[in-house]
Amino acid sequence: MFDVKNEDPSLCAYCKAPARGFLYIDKPKVYGACSMDHLAKIMEKEFIKNVARINMKGLRYAIKQTKEIYLKLSREEKTFTIHDWDKKNREQLFEKVVREYLNHANHQAETGESNFGETD
Repeated sequence: MFDVKNEDPSLCAYCKAPARGFLYIDKPKVYGACSMDHLAKIMEKEFIKNVARINMKGLRYAIKQTKEIYLKLSREEKTFTIHDWDKKNREQLFEKVVREYLNHANHQAETGESNFGETD
C-alpha cells in the first residue's frame, strides 16, 4: 500500500524538478510530476534521458584536487591503470573526484560564482 506521507516522490520523474503533488501510480511504482503536462508524459513512459550537466571549470577543479590521492593510490597499487586497482581504492578515488566536483557546484549554487579554488 502506498503511503503518501512517507513515500511521496520529491522529484518530477520527467524533468527532475521538484514534484508538486501530481502522482502517477503504476503499481507497484509511483511517479511524481511537477505539472499536468509532465504527468501526461510520464503516463506515456516518456522521460528525459539525461538532465545532468557538467561544468568544465568544476571538472578541472576536481581533477586538480584529486591529483595527490591518484598518485598515492597509483604508488600503492604499483600501476597507473585504474581499472587494475583494488575496488576499494577505485571507489576512494572516484568518491574524492565526485566530492570535489560537488564542492565546486555547491559554491557556484550558493554564490553565483564559478571561481571556487582558483588561485591565479
